[in-house]
This record gives sequence, C-alpha cells and structure tokens, in this order.
Amino acid sequence: MLDIRVNGSSQTVAEVIRSVRDVPARVIPYAASTAMTRVASLAAKTELPAAMRSSFDRPTRWTLNSLAIEPATRDKLSARIFVKNEAAGGVPQENYLLPGVEGGVRREKGFERALRYRGLMRAGESAVPSSSASQDAYGNVRRAIYSKLLNSLGTRGSPYFVGAVGVKKTRGIWERGAFRRYIGKKKIRSVRPIFLFTQKRPVYRARLDFAGVAEMTALKNFGPEFNRAAAAILSRPR
Repeated sequence: MLDIRVNGSSQTVAEVIRSVRDVPARVIPYAASTAMTRVASLAAKTELPAAMRSSFDRPTRWTLNSLAIEPATRDKLSARIFVKNEAAGGVPQENYLLPGVEGGVRREKGFERALRYRGLMRAGESAVPSSSASQDAYGNVRRAIYSKLLNSLGTRGSPYFVGAVGVKKTRGIWERGAFRRYIGKKKIRSVRPIFLFTQKRPVYRARLDFAGVAEMTALKNFGPEFNRAAAAILSRPR
C-alpha cells in the first residue's frame, strides 16, 4: 500500500506547536488538524502530481488524479495521503505506481496469466510489448489490443500467432500477412512482433519519492497553514 501520514511526530509539526505563544491551548488541536489536512491536500493535488510529471513519461490523468486524503481531526492529529485502488475496468492505480515508488520486479499481468492458462506462454516467461504494439497518446499499449489478441489467437484466419521466429527463434506474439518486404525484386510476406516473450521478469527503477515529496510539503507549508487556521478560528465571534 502507498500512503504517508502528516502527524505530530513530524519535526516541523511538533516544533510549530511548541513555539506557539499567543494561541490559546483550546485552539491548537483545531488549527493543527486543519493545517495537516491542508498540507495533505496540497501534496496530493499539486506537489505529488507535479513530481509524477517529472518522474514518469506522460502520466495519464487517471494516474495524476490517483491520490486521496484522509483528513486529520482534533482527536487524531494525523492526515493520511494514499493511492486509490480503483480499477474502473482497468488496472488499479496502486498496481503500477507502487513499482515506480519502490522499484523491484514487475508483478505478473492478467494478460500473461491468460496466455499461460491457454498454454501459449511457458512458465517463467513474461510478455514485453514491441514497438509494433499499438500505443495511446501516453505511450501505453492500448487496452483494446489485449482483448483483441486473446480473442484472435488460435482462431482460423487470425493474423496473430504465438511462435518462435527468426534465426534466434525468438518467442512471442507475431502478426503475419499485412506486411511485405523485398528481397531483390521479389516481394515476400513478412511478420512483425507485437509482444516478445522473455525469461527475465521486467524490473522497475524507483523514480518517484512519494514520502519525500509529502514530507517536504509539510516542512514548507505546515507553519503558515497553522497560523492561518489559528487566526481564522480566533477571528470568529464567540
């Protein structure tokens, strides 16, 4: 799970509260909880999405809007920032954000499990898209290609097949028939790879400092937000 908390153990939070002189004790929990919630919201809606744009290649709106917060209260001085785990017909955001934050080996995809179940992929193989795989504006393989391949592979007349092609007998999902090349003056049919199978599981590099961005947001903004919240509370008619 990806989440981070802005709480009273944070150095800046504790220091700000200890430094309060003119704010009545009764106001401190309300001002602190309001400030923590505002800091968490700023991190989730502005600072972390900005870091995603810098760290990832063309992140989608689905990714940029993947964060939510659990607000602090006067009795629970802790605001939580977390990644939504919604699928909406696709891949839950946490599934692909987690490797970008922590790094490590990519988990098996549903597409790969389906291929393995049908005996088209061997144990230990992973499917890696080639440059021929249809991509969207964000550089991701279009979702439709997965269902298209699963529905077409093994059917009569399908241009797609699983096999080992070339001198190196490279295994993968290939498309035949629609591409032609010339050897001298002779035109021959060719094939192109859509997915290549590899025995080495893809590894992600940690790129987004999720906790670090949230912490820096708190260090920079908690003090001003606490003072603003306290001033607003004290200005209310009693």
